[in-house]
Amino acid sequence: MFASIPANRLLVPDAETWADAGIVAGTLARTQGLPKQRSKELLDDAVIYLCAAKNGLPVLTDNKADFDLLQQSAPTGNFIFV
Repeated sequence: MFASIPANRLLVPDAETWADAGIVAGTLARTQGLPKQRSKELLDDAVIYLCAAKNGLPVLTDNKADFDLLQQSAPTGNFIFV
């Protein structure tokens, strides 16, 4: 299944996106007092959010709480709550 996805349909986060996501997620995890597992989940969401933002795309999600926090910290991105 994955082999059938054209390469131009994939977004791969670069080193800058990973670093920015780590800063945003780490800051939010500390200020919100999140446990370690939630911090990891927030990092995953931050990478997705910032990678999409860098490519001018919104993220479709049902995780309004985390993506709302991310958008407040990095307002350049956008998400659509489904």
